[in-house]
Amino acid sequence: MVFFLFLGLLDSLVAALMLATHFGLLQEWRIAFMGAAYLIGKAILLRGSFLSYLDIAAGIYFILIMLGVHTFLVYVFALLLCYKFITSLLMRGWG
Repeated sequence: MVFFLFLGLLDSLVAALMLATHFGLLQEWRIAFMGAAYLIGKAILLRGSFLSYLDIAAGIYFILIMLGVHTFLVYVFALLLCYKFITSLLMRGWG
């Protein structure tokens, strides 16, 4: 269970990185690429659920943000990643 809490915490960190990149606060592309690679890699390792496919979509969209694409989808993916963090907290019994 602690493992899923850690993954949820990393998801919320990647959501913050995604928003910072979207607003131009983060210019370091290596950190953003690591966040996208984390999302895609985690989705491949933990495949089998619908949320894994959404992680792949979020990772691909994170790469698109680095290439200059800015749409409302950043908010959708950031909320999704924060939802996964809250769900991991509830699974742990802290809610």
